[in-house]
Amino acid sequence: MAEPIFPPPSQYAEGPYGAADPAAIVRQYPFATLISPDLHATLTPIIFEFDDSEATMIGHMARRNPHAAALTDGQAVLAVFNGPRTYISPRWYAEKLTVPTWDYISARVRGILQPIDDDASQLAILRRTIALMESHWTNPWTMEDAPEGKVMELLPMIRSFRIHVKSIDGTTKLNQTHPVGDRQRVIDGLSAMPGLSDAQAIADLMNDLPD
Repeated sequence: MAEPIFPPPSQYAEGPYGAADPAAIVRQYPFATLISPDLHATLTPIIFEFDDSEATMIGHMARRNPHAAALTDGQAVLAVFNGPRTYISPRWYAEKLTVPTWDYISARVRGILQPIDDDASQLAILRRTIALMESHWTNPWTMEDAPEGKVMELLPMIRSFRIHVKSIDGTTKLNQTHPVGDRQRVIDGLSAMPGLSDAQAIADLMNDLPD
């Protein structure tokens, strides 16, 4: 089978908006959209298989999802990891007047898919996923805490996969091309928007930018 040809990263992966560490975005926002060549798209957690490697990623989805049946070995796939995003009003610009835009954090992983169907490998993927998601707690939940027999009852209802990573690129679009004064007015404007967690998250990230 011929090696799939991957397109070059999007234009925002270069220049002022290129993420310095796109793998960090992937780790911070693991709930991704997996897209296959047939345009199936599924939201699902996708994580690095090992802490010390970015060579492979793992995930799973509901087996009754039509996307699950469409997963084939050697398939070229794209996984999109989105962080916070928010609308930027031009009302906040005073020095570099322009039009509305959006600021956002995002990463893209391109790779080759390998479906995983055997019980042992699927259980290992679930264990790794749960351990990573539960790592913030001092008493993490494990599969042994599930009701007796529940894991093996539900295991046939999922289909797992591994992605052999070919490239990772990311975008941190945070008004870097605007003067410091305009950026501060954007930060102030976003911080004044009550109840919008994404707006505050973008404001906090902008605050961390060098002057």
